[in-house]
Amino acid sequence: MSSGQSNQQPTKILLPVSTFIDKNRLFKALQVLATLKDPLIVLFRVLEVPQRTNPLDPDLWRDDIRKAEDFLSHSAGWLKTEGYRVETKVVTARDTADGIITEANSGGYTVVLMMKRRIRSGWAKIFHRSTSEEVIRYANPLVLTFLAEQPLGERKPK
Repeated sequence: MSSGQSNQQPTKILLPVSTFIDKNRLFKALQVLATLKDPLIVLFRVLEVPQRTNPLDPDLWRDDIRKAEDFLSHSAGWLKTEGYRVETKVVTARDTADGIITEANSGGYTVVLMMKRRIRSGWAKIFHRSTSEEVIRYANPLVLTFLAEQPLGERKPK
């Protein structure tokens, strides 16, 4: 008797990336998802286009898109050496959260795996809604978050 898995779509994991990837914690998070058979990981970057500019035409942002693609391809290479199937995608949007939500809801993803850079406390928790909180609230696929720390050598001075 067939298990019915042949009719299922492949597992797709959306992994939005900002300015860095915490490789150790990402690897641990992917191990948690090891039960997903042969997942396709999509490294995803949203280039925020200023609100006051009219066009979202990607041709106007060609250099920024190329830089983002170069950054993602480096990380994709690392994941490929670890045995994962990886694609990269860069889009332009007015807001990072909106770009991630749109992709998550229209791309056939099973899971959105988000790196959270900091946990807010006090007044910031009340008045500021983070990107990951918006994605959790409005994305249709399951959203998993993990705290990521930028490596010491790559941190910007405060």
